[in-house]
Amino acid sequence: MRIPLFIELSNRKVLVLGGGQVGTHRAKKFAEAGARVVVLSREFTEELKRLSREGKVVLYQVSLDRETALSFVEAWIAWADIVVYTIPDEELAKTVRELCKRYSKLLNDATDAEHTDVVVPFEGSVDGIRIAVTTEGRSSTFARILRDWIIDQIRHNEKLKNLARSWFKAKSIIKREVKDPKKRMMIYRELMNSEEFLKIAQTGDLNKVEQFVKKIIENVLRR
Repeated sequence: MRIPLFIELSNRKVLVLGGGQVGTHRAKKFAEAGARVVVLSREFTEELKRLSREGKVVLYQVSLDRETALSFVEAWIAWADIVVYTIPDEELAKTVRELCKRYSKLLNDATDAEHTDVVVPFEGSVDGIRIAVTTEGRSSTFARILRDWIIDQIRHNEKLKNLARSWFKAKSIIKREVKDPKKRMMIYRELMNSEEFLKIAQTGDLNKVEQFVKKIIENVLRR
């Protein structure tokens, strides 16, 4: 069973097998997140070559077949934290999956969603809110459409943006003034269930938000 996570990738080691469009997109994405990216492929896109010249990825030109996978590629799989597979070759895919299991590596299989450990979603952000959407291989086009729709809804809904800013403010106050985790959870529940807080939060008046949150904190701490 897969669960959604946001993972810090700075200095993590990512191996990308395949230098086509999908491999380029994944290599670029991981490199932009701060990962150390190595790409193995017979050929590379011009964008990958540019990224290599800029020092953002490392490219090794190699013929990827089963025999290669059992020697050169195996060593790189052992090196990596995450392996990205993008080549339409089922026999090679099976070998890579077996090697990833042997070395306990996370596999992002772009050719078969059923066998992937790591799903790379369509993502975006607006006003400090990060959105990630996936259909786990059923329709990447719909996932992209839904991502764009969610971002558009947030971007054009002032009450929702105010609500987000108010909750950001509330958390910073609670974290600063309440040390007991149980008390914090009690305060969060009170705010979530408060119609009054909802109305204040949707106005975007952060001074009133602060006053209301401090009042709830005082009430909870007195109990």
